[in-house]
Amino acid sequence: MISKTYNDLKNYLNNYWPCIILALAFFGFISKALYNYPVGIMALVGIYIVISSPKLLLNDNTIKSFTLIFLCIWLPQVVSLFNAVDIKHSLHTVIPYLRFLFAGIFIITLIAKDQKRIDFVIKIIFFMVLFWSIDGAIQFFFKKDIFGYPWESGQITGMFYPRNTIAHICAILSPFVFLYIYDNLIQKKYLILSVIPLFFVVLISGRRAAWVMLVLTSLSFLAYGLIYFKDKKLFTKYICIITVLLSLIFGVMLNSHQPLKTRVNVTQGIFSGDYKAFNDATALRLSIWDTAYSIFKDNSAIGIGPRGFRHIYDEYAKPGDIFVETKLPPTQPHLLGLEILCETGVVGFIGYIFFITYLCIFIFKRRTKKYLVPYLIPVLVAVFPLNAHMAFYGSVWASVIWLLISLCYAKAALLNNYNNITKKVA
Repeated sequence: MISKTYNDLKNYLNNYWPCIILALAFFGFISKALYNYPVGIMALVGIYIVISSPKLLLNDNTIKSFTLIFLCIWLPQVVSLFNAVDIKHSLHTVIPYLRFLFAGIFIITLIAKDQKRIDFVIKIIFFMVLFWSIDGAIQFFFKKDIFGYPWESGQITGMFYPRNTIAHICAILSPFVFLYIYDNLIQKKYLILSVIPLFFVVLISGRRAAWVMLVLTSLSFLAYGLIYFKDKKLFTKYICIITVLLSLIFGVMLNSHQPLKTRVNVTQGIFSGDYKAFNDATALRLSIWDTAYSIFKDNSAIGIGPRGFRHIYDEYAKPGDIFVETKLPPTQPHLLGLEILCETGVVGFIGYIFFITYLCIFIFKRRTKKYLVPYLIPVLVAVFPLNAHMAFYGSVWASVIWLLISLCYAKAALLNNYNNITKKVA
């Protein structure tokens, strides 16, 4: 009996160890740096794969495409080093950034070997986000989550304590929650209820950037479902039910939770046309954007180097800037497109445009795009140019972006292998 259990466990680990490492990388976002360890392991294995099979980069179309879009983002960073305002900080960003290329090769090569491996990853992400959301909701109602992390300063953190990034991570991973429900809706209709804690935690967090991401992912996946779901009546029925439930929850929370009500009222200032109201609605970011634009104008060609914004902010900020007076210069422009322009210049923005264009062409020209779109949605939302949260070149969001892209390419590689096998059999 013990021998059989041991053999079963051994076989399980042999089959799913790459998936477990990838899942640990996503799980690692609960901390400031924990995700770096599984990403580092994947990168080291990816380097070994390239060394042992160097022709892979030239012969495998999926990996060639992945490498090309990676270079669209990485090479402008290298060029920007010639004008870096803080060469040490920029080098600490640019050189380790290569880990995403090799971690991606690991994911594309090993996760794409079997549909069960991709299904395993999606299932793990679904239950991971569901657990985080329920834990965060418990923290809100009982002032402590199940691990004892306290509710502090009106900010929901859950397992991410003391960082309040739970809403951002749950929002960007939400398409995989939707995908798992989508794939199992006919057999397990109750799964639709699992979106309630997800939406609740993102809503109650008050993080407007997370609100935007969740709206974008939800509407995109809704459109996908209306186009591709086999039983459209069933899909529409359950979308209507969950929309009513979420609307009721939103209405109750808006009336009973004053911080949320205040945040929603302040956010409405975006549409007011008043400078102060708009500035308040964007969390005082107008001065940051103004300063970032001034930096870009003086360094428009190749920028100031990745992560250099904080080191030159005071020099370009206008008199009376609150961030200069408090001696807390922002670490980034809090607008993804502006960050690219500011830190890698026009060269970086052109690379970004090529990156988006080639990525979309790679996906949409395939006959299997129906199965790839759910994996593309979180990627496009993560690199949306108006994102105003974490830094594009920062370790956390860069890791999120490249893990999502790698998983998307792994799905493409699997479908490509399946098509090739089908053609050979035919």
